[in-house]
Amino acid sequence: MIRSVLPAVAAVLVASSAVIADVRAEASPRIEEAAFVNLGGIEQWTTYRGNDARKPVLLVVHGGPGDILSPYLDELAPYEADFVVVQWDQRGAGRSYGRNGAETPDVTLDRIVEDGLELAAMLNARFERPVVLFGHSWGSVVGVEMVKRRPELFSSYVGTGQVAGWTAGAEARYEFLEKAAQDPEAGALRSALDEIGVLDAADLADFRILNREIRARLGPADAAWLGALRKRASEVSTPQEFADADAGMALSGRALLADMLAEDLFATARRLEVPVTIIQGRDDLFTPTVPAAAWLDALDAPSKKLIMIENAGHFALLTHADAVVAALKAAVAEVR
Repeated sequence: MIRSVLPAVAAVLVASSAVIADVRAEASPRIEEAAFVNLGGIEQWTTYRGNDARKPVLLVVHGGPGDILSPYLDELAPYEADFVVVQWDQRGAGRSYGRNGAETPDVTLDRIVEDGLELAAMLNARFERPVVLFGHSWGSVVGVEMVKRRPELFSSYVGTGQVAGWTAGAEARYEFLEKAAQDPEAGALRSALDEIGVLDAADLADFRILNREIRARLGPADAAWLGALRKRASEVSTPQEFADADAGMALSGRALLADMLAEDLFATARRLEVPVTIIQGRDDLFTPTVPAAAWLDALDAPSKKLIMIENAGHFALLTHADAVVAALKAAVAEVR
């Protein structure tokens, strides 16, 4: 009698094991969501994408201001194998602008930081762990301030195209151009710098000259990305989304100009309570590495690392995604 029961028991155990395996497999499904969420009293656009919910949560804070990344799913797909990638069109940008329009209230650094902290708190609650904050360019200013205010929400801070300060960046770009102007064939550049004379980093006329001359000397990766950007944006956006992205950048640039001119992490971010990694394209001319590295060197943090991506520039996170993902994985592994 006992012998006849054993095969049945074994069959039940095998079936139960299969059910448990299925449940475990379902516990970490691919995440692919996109929705408006209420942040700071207005609806803002967010996307969640990743192959495994158990992976580290990567909150991407875009640059600009207003330079959204959420439409570029193909370029950011390499991140999805190792992270739950969360993107957010900031207040006044992209689809958040489209939802709230030209009358979007409180487009300030302080309010955007608080919006980001609300989102980070939601992510902590949902995934039951702190998140990795990944700030690009202007987003590195937002991201550093977020980590400074609420370090408990974050396992680490990673900056790319890291801003150290408006004045520090302008001076580094001017120094680069001064060296380039030593070429006997750089007469036009010499004339442009003579027009500036003594650099005033807060003078927008000087900034426009610097920006024009820098854009003419970008490395191949950044030149290719920016050269194809509007075409690419039109491919990944509806006509309305494309128009909203343009209008959002214009609104954000105007509204946040004073905050950008005041950027100075040497003064405002002397200590962060989480590990810090800077992943910098070696050819970045928009946010040069020299001031970023100087800020990192002066920063007080539990750990610090500077990682250079060769043959990459300001948009390394898009143009050299595989190399940036490898650097991100190494940075995250060291603090887990």
